[in-house]
Amino acid sequence: MIYMLTLEELLEMDACDAIGGEYYLPDDSETPDFRVSAVLPDKRRDSWYPDLVEDIRIHGLRTPIWIHNGEINDGCHRIAAAQDLGIQQLPCTDEAPDDPEASARVYDFTTKTWSYRGWNRAARNPAH
Repeated sequence: MIYMLTLEELLEMDACDAIGGEYYLPDDSETPDFRVSAVLPDKRRDSWYPDLVEDIRIHGLRTPIWIHNGEINDGCHRIAAAQDLGIQQLPCTDEAPDDPEASARVYDFTTKTWSYRGWNRAARNPAH
C-alpha cells in the first residue's frame, strides 16, 4: 500500500541503517540520535547525491520511502533530496520489497506496479 506522509513526520522517525550503526555512528555515543533528521547530513555527502536531487527535481519522487516497524528502512537519501527541493509530502510504503535492490525499483502510481526504470540501477551497475 502506498500512502503519503509529511516531511516533518518522516524527519522524526528513526533511520534503520543508523540503528545498526553500520553506516552512521553518532558523534555522541552517550546520547545517540538516530532520527532521520540527524542522519541526513551524512546522506548528502555521497558523490551521487547531486544526481539524485536533479533526478527528483526533473521527474519527481518515483520510489516510495520504505517504512518497516515505524523506522525508515530505505529512503533517507530521497528524504534529504525532498527536503532540499521543498517537497512536503512524500509517498511511503510498508510493503517489503521482493528483492535486495529495492531502491532501484520505481513505483508507477498510474498502474500501481513496480519496475526497474529508475536511475539507481544504472548508478549501481552501469551495465543495466
